[in-house]
Amino acid sequence: MDFIAVDWGSTRFRAWSMGADGDVLDSVESDTGLKAVEGGRFEAALMTACGDWLARDPGLPVLMSGMVGSRAGWKEAPYCLCPADLAAVTADALRFEVAGHPAAILPGATCDDALGHADVMRGEEVQIFGAAGLLGVEDAVICIPGTHSKWARLEGGRLAGFETHMTGEIFALLRNQSLVGALAEGDADDPAAFRDGLTHGMAAPLAHAAFAARADALRGTLPATSISAFLSGVLIGAELARRPEADEVVLMATGILAERYGAALDHVGAQVRFVDAKDATRAGQVRAAATLWPERVPA
Repeated sequence: MDFIAVDWGSTRFRAWSMGADGDVLDSVESDTGLKAVEGGRFEAALMTACGDWLARDPGLPVLMSGMVGSRAGWKEAPYCLCPADLAAVTADALRFEVAGHPAAILPGATCDDALGHADVMRGEEVQIFGAAGLLGVEDAVICIPGTHSKWARLEGGRLAGFETHMTGEIFALLRNQSLVGALAEGDADDPAAFRDGLTHGMAAPLAHAAFAARADALRGTLPATSISAFLSGVLIGAELARRPEADEVVLMATGILAERYGAALDHVGAQVRFVDAKDATRAGQVRAAATLWPERVPA
């Protein structure tokens, strides 16, 4: 083992025993996300998950990323301001000790939009630099779908900026707690309804486009079983309408999100390169660990 890599989110805990060459020697995953850690006992939770690894090597470092560095996490790591390269991000890491072991929490990233309002990410910055390393690129547009989807621009190896869309959260609210979703029956896939929603979401203001899911259903032109697919298309279409210009998009997604976003990008004529999010996280953490502890993790 050269270091322990930890991806600690609000609901999930993932840790890997890593070699400097990126090999995963062992792993552990659980539901012990931040919300499950009682009384702020984060060190105890980490030791429960990784204590056996730490006991084998008294100098083994621990690198953490994700919501563990948020205000609701173990220790708040102030955001790194974009544009920033990986060296700038790791320079802002919060360093401390855990049971005598060197530890660090990566800071996340922040930027301002065109009107001066802030945007933030935690954990995705590690994935972005990891994906860049895996693909051997320094310039890219990267999409990370999810509850809060991210569209990031990598320019000259630096995270130049990004934009967050609350697509997954808004979909859940509209589908389960609104009049728009009240008429829906199930969540079956309907490619035609999804593409129709994409087109409408790209062309019309979101608050208007989303209401069409209810109005079309009431008029009988949208089956109740297709409302979810249409609504998903509308919300993803609203993202695509604001996407950075690029012939190719690096898509960090698996499962249904990979299918939906892949189909959406194909619909607008963009080329897609897929990267597994866990692979990108580990690759980014290896690069960060080599900067933080070069004596343990040679680049």
